[in-house]
Amino acid sequence: MLMFSGCLSSSLKLDKNDNLVLKYNSKNLELANSVKERKSLNFKDLFVTIYKLQNKQGRVLFYEEAQTDESFEFNYGGLYTLMYVFDDRLEYEEVYKRNNLRLVQLKLKNSSYLNVMIQDGDTQSYTFSYGFSNKEFLSIAKKIKVKEEEKIKKLKYEAITFSESSKPLSNWNDILIFFTPLIVPFRGTFMR
Repeated sequence: MLMFSGCLSSSLKLDKNDNLVLKYNSKNLELANSVKERKSLNFKDLFVTIYKLQNKQGRVLFYEEAQTDESFEFNYGGLYTLMYVFDDRLEYEEVYKRNNLRLVQLKLKNSSYLNVMIQDGDTQSYTFSYGFSNKEFLSIAKKIKVKEEEKIKKLKYEAITFSESSKPLSNWNDILIFFTPLIVPFRGTFMR
C-alpha cells in the first residue's frame, strides 16, 4: 500500500470556495481561505492568474496558476520555469520533492530567500505558491512525506514572508514569454 500511495500525485489549487488546498494521500491541507486580490495576465498563448491569499491568522501567501493554450506547452519543467519568472534566479535549495510537487528555497535578486511550493501539473499547466515561513514550510513537508526514510532537507536560510500591503514577486512579461522562450508549440505527450 505504501508503494501505491507514493505514486499518487499531489494537487495544489483553489477549490470552488476560493480556499487554497494541497491534496495529498487522500487528505486535504488548507493553506489559505480568503482571496484578497486576483489579477489575470493574458499573453495570447499563456494565461496567468495571480492571487493574493490570506488565512484565518492573517498570514499572506501568493498563489499563481499558469496555463498555456492547447497548442502550446512550457519549454521547461516547473522549477526552471519559476526560476525564469523570478528574474532569472539561478540558485535554489530543494527541501523536499514528492512526485509532481516540489518544495524549494529560491534565492532572489536581493539575496533574500523565498519558500516556494511548485506543482507540475503537466507540460501545459503549472501552479505554485510562495510566502511560507520556514516553520510552516517544514511542517507541510513533514505532513506530505510518504516514507519514513525520505529526507527533508534542513532550511538553510530564513525565508521572507508577506503582509497585506505586499505585491507578488513574480515577473511575467512578453520578453520572458516569447524570447526566452518560456512556451513553445506543443510537442506531444513526451514528458521531460
